[in-house]
Amino acid sequence: MPVQRLAREPGCAFEVFEEREPPRPYAELGTLAVTGNEYLGKEGRKELLQETACLMGADAVLLPRPAERKVAGGQRVREYEARFVAWTDVPARVATSEEPPPLQQRAPPTAEDGYLVIPVDPEWTGESIGTAVHEVKPADAAKQ
Repeated sequence: MPVQRLAREPGCAFEVFEEREPPRPYAELGTLAVTGNEYLGKEGRKELLQETACLMGADAVLLPRPAERKVAGGQRVREYEARFVAWTDVPARVATSEEPPPLQQRAPPTAEDGYLVIPVDPEWTGESIGTAVHEVKPADAAKQ
């Protein structure tokens, strides 16, 4: 069963273990499916994981060998199942009033009034150019 840790400061330090186990005992905090292209190097993968690792309070991320597939245009896409872990051979950090709650206890992010959140498909390779505009009224105005 995954454990919960306090979130860490943005830009926190963490280690990445690719295709190998770390030399220290750990507890798993959670997993995340990560997709990148064949040109995303080790530093790029670490940068991609940075925000989630800090929010989860992870000390390290374990990346097993990726599944690889070709997409339109012959580009190769690599899919990882990132495992976020915390060391168990050191005491867990104690909460202060200034620290945010663990990621699992936070409300999901929402769009501000007047904006839409549109997920990006990782297989989309074309340019995205808007051709239509639709005004979204704030929630408060719609109730009146």
